[in-house]
Amino acid sequence: MHKHPRTSKLQSDKPRFLNPSYEERNWIRTIPDNYPDILRAPAVSYKPERDDPRIKANRYVAFARPYRGKQGLLIIGNEFRPVIVDESQPDRPSVLAMRLDREVLKDTWVFAVTLFHTEGLIQIEDCIVSAGEQIRSSKNFKDRFTLVQKFADHIWYNDERFQLNWKIQVADMVPLNSIQEAVQGLSGGNVCLMPDLPSFRLLKIIPIAMPKPIITSGPKDFRCVPVIGKPDLYDLIGSDGIELGRAAIQTLSISQALQLKRATGEPLKVMAEWNEDFESYVVTSVL
Repeated sequence: MHKHPRTSKLQSDKPRFLNPSYEERNWIRTIPDNYPDILRAPAVSYKPERDDPRIKANRYVAFARPYRGKQGLLIIGNEFRPVIVDESQPDRPSVLAMRLDREVLKDTWVFAVTLFHTEGLIQIEDCIVSAGEQIRSSKNFKDRFTLVQKFADHIWYNDERFQLNWKIQVADMVPLNSIQEAVQGLSGGNVCLMPDLPSFRLLKIIPIAMPKPIITSGPKDFRCVPVIGKPDLYDLIGSDGIELGRAAIQTLSISQALQLKRATGEPLKVMAEWNEDFESYVVTSVL
């Protein structure tokens, strides 16, 4: 029975792994005992009350996991083929075909990766073991990521055809003041904040889409709600109770009028108008 040529083409283009040998399976079973760093939970969900002081006090970088994916490990040994372990199925390792410079590769390397099966993408995000030395709990992330880049530049040669159609990329790290760049690249995934200090864990942040304000011309009635701890910042609430973002206060007289009314405890009713230059509502008068 002959396969339909179009079906065969589609199947050949789909990324695939290879099955590990008996020796490779036995080698993988030794990794947790030899390198217990891989058993450490790599990430926690972001909690403002716990994490905001840490973020302000320590260095973090951001990167995107652009799609819905699964965390895993890429394990490379000097005498074995590269192995992928999906952490949701740790007992089912797979071999990932990669072009490696075996003369430069020394001992065992382990990387934290995210697997995006639907997109056929593997993203390398951190180095846990470098040349047989476990480093996630001892070296700063800046040093660990330098080793990721060393691996990508001098040991691994990106060849999608050789990789059986898997795309492999190194995560793009950006400073926190450029986090919007990471958010813009999301398509169902999340943003991660990586601490430089090894004693802290990676934070996962799932962006929540804010409802877009219905922009109308001319001033309208709104209510201002003070932002706790910020004397001259207010959130703007529409008549339907939907939050429309921060209210832009552009004049000293309006700022003073709001502060005086705030002191009386009365509701802060205002007139505000959409301003294209500021891309927000600007308070024009206090009612």
